[in-house]
Amino acid sequence: MGVATAVAVRSDREEIADRLAPLGVSFGYFNTSGQWIDTPTSTLARVADSFDQTMDDTEFAEPIVCTPGRYHPALTGTLILEDGYHFQCHGVVDVPGYHILYTRDGVRRFVIAAPERLRVPDRSWGWQIQLYAARSRGSWGIGDFRDLALVCRLAAAQGASCVQVSPVHAIAPITQPQPSPYSPASRLFLNLLHIAPGEVFGAERVDLSDLDREGRALNSQRMIDRNTVWALKREALARIWAVIRDEPDAEFRAWELSQGRNLRRFAVWSAITEVLGDADWRSWPEPLRRPDSPAVRDFASEHSELVRFHTWAQWVANVQYRDACASGVDVVADLAVGFDASSADAWAFQDLLEFDFEIGAPPDHNNTEGQRWGLPPFNPRALAAADFAPFIEMVRSALQHARSLRIDHVMQLWRLFWVPRDEDAGQGVYVYYPVDALLAILRLEAMRGHAWIVGEDMGTVAEGVRETMAAIGMLGNRSAMRTAVGDFPHLGVGTSSTHDQVTIAGLLSGSDMDDLRRIGKNADWAQITRTRRSLAELAHLNPDLPQSTLTEADIKAAVLARYRLLSDAQSVVVVVNIDDAALVAERPNMPGTIDTYPNWRIALPRPVDDIMTADVTRDLVRLMNEDR
Repeated sequence: MGVATAVAVRSDREEIADRLAPLGVSFGYFNTSGQWIDTPTSTLARVADSFDQTMDDTEFAEPIVCTPGRYHPALTGTLILEDGYHFQCHGVVDVPGYHILYTRDGVRRFVIAAPERLRVPDRSWGWQIQLYAARSRGSWGIGDFRDLALVCRLAAAQGASCVQVSPVHAIAPITQPQPSPYSPASRLFLNLLHIAPGEVFGAERVDLSDLDREGRALNSQRMIDRNTVWALKREALARIWAVIRDEPDAEFRAWELSQGRNLRRFAVWSAITEVLGDADWRSWPEPLRRPDSPAVRDFASEHSELVRFHTWAQWVANVQYRDACASGVDVVADLAVGFDASSADAWAFQDLLEFDFEIGAPPDHNNTEGQRWGLPPFNPRALAAADFAPFIEMVRSALQHARSLRIDHVMQLWRLFWVPRDEDAGQGVYVYYPVDALLAILRLEAMRGHAWIVGEDMGTVAEGVRETMAAIGMLGNRSAMRTAVGDFPHLGVGTSSTHDQVTIAGLLSGSDMDDLRRIGKNADWAQITRTRRSLAELAHLNPDLPQSTLTEADIKAAVLARYRLLSDAQSVVVVVNIDDAALVAERPNMPGTIDTYPNWRIALPRPVDDIMTADVTRDLVRLMNEDR
């Protein structure tokens, strides 16, 4: 490269740096080996172009985060409280909530008045389940909200305090439903696949025997057939709706009104999706691509009955989920890091999103190629300019019935790794978010729901994040597959493994390593071998014996040994992975794969109530209750 060219390249990067410096965009990062990785200049240029599309600094004022009853120097001017009351503020607001301040210079500031700390649960234990996999004998091929209620009641009887459940976010009503609970159509509404049709009001007046027979027959298959499940449940809901649709229901109507525009938009999006047979709004006819367009209003009017059906179906799911969450333990809802680019939420919030990028993660020891998740990120400046409405609505929806919230990839509150849509994960860039405001919203909504919050902080975590979490009472999340149990924090939820990690049976038997090699996925083989050896020694098994000689008794011994160690962890909450109680070897999800592994499709091998009352489970429960 010549000197002139080098100077030109350097000047380009410096010019981009000047544009991005005030906007919280990183020019590189330290990887898990401590090596500094420069963000490609081409990626920085694309981010700069994205931010150029948002408002300039003269049109935006940073939000004010304050504590009720405590002086804040910026709180001077006319303050409009959440309930509409307004007064001249001189530094203090006593009422928690979202308020609007107009300064004496006429500048509008969004005010978040929130408590300083979150509620911390008592020392206890609970269960960790993938709801889709947790079938009972009455399920229609997939775990449902009735099954969740059953799990919660059994857990309460065992002395557990909580049940951590996989995301129950809404998916598109199409013939081939999205299997991943972490790529939802909406984080504001619920997955209709989890409805138990026989429990719906009005089902007693409809003959569902043929559908029930076909649905229960699906339980004999280990792999979940979501296509057939949806076809059966869609038909069941249609039959029930035909009977009760003209009957007045004051409770349904009150709930519908309380959900407002968000519910209306989602129901309309669902109706369009069904009629067109296409969930990707970006490929719809141009007039339908904007939610507030005249064409969308005309469509909703023309298909009002279908829109009404999807509104009611969400009400049905809401009632069943509400009842499950009131079944004796705290349900820990799981919040996905984003939503699919083709989704209802993307359609509704399209002006706040960056579709030229997708959320992901840089390469690390566990995922050497990095990760890209197909989820468009919010533009942080646009999100703040919208008074964080999508975030507030999402958290409020998640805590409407659940009493705890696990935030997947909690780093999303601080920063997200934006990967250019047509590049690999190594070309990504960290973009920072207004974390003080987002954390204040979490504290306020948790206070209103009397909930506790868990932040999944495994993997690459920026300096100071965990200290901030601890300072406000947010629990961290640790897995024994990555962290020594003795290093688990007090303010944390500890587990043996997550949905992305190997189970105890899969590690000990070597079947997970076989799966990794079979699909051609890179891994730290030496580290896996060391971890397996440690597990075998913990269970007093000979680590040098051929894996083919392992018995079910050996795996049970390893499960009990691991949870004996976990039960004594200093973390305030420990959850038992039901896959381990069931001696399941397959992990639910293999990160970085799509078609080479049956992600999110593997059901538990037996009915969930059988697993929760089996001998190994009774031993696990005894361990947990003795130490916790």
